[in-house]
Amino acid sequence: MYDHIQFHTEEDYPADLPPDNAATHMGMYFQWAAAQGLVNPVWQTAPETADDFAAMLEGRFSGAQFVLKHLGGALTPDDFTQEGQHFAEFYYDDEEDGYGAFMEDYVTALNTPQLASFYHVADTPENYALLAPVFQTAFVRWQHSLK
Repeated sequence: MYDHIQFHTEEDYPADLPPDNAATHMGMYFQWAAAQGLVNPVWQTAPETADDFAAMLEGRFSGAQFVLKHLGGALTPDDFTQEGQHFAEFYYDDEEDGYGAFMEDYVTALNTPQLASFYHVADTPENYALLAPVFQTAFVRWQHSLK
């Protein structure tokens, strides 16, 4: 498992926020990965998820909403293609906390130290638009490192 909302809500989670905010960062990553074709194709084709998947790609349904509604608030290897798994393992890898460069990029791109907490990032298309190119740059660098 790469991430789960419980990893976040069980410790020092802001009392003024709903638990759904713990999925914002995961959802933005999943939405970006979906746009790159790095997620399990079952999410795009299964009758119970296809409409929400299409809406997510069109920006009418957030990645966090998809993660909460269809993935049980978690990101697991089964949610990704083989390449998506390899990148997620690389990007999330960190010996201490398990969030690695992904978390550093998220915090920097969205300037979370200026917010009340990391979890106060608004789940908006505007924030996703700030983050997607950062994820893309990390992905391209990773691909080049494999050559």
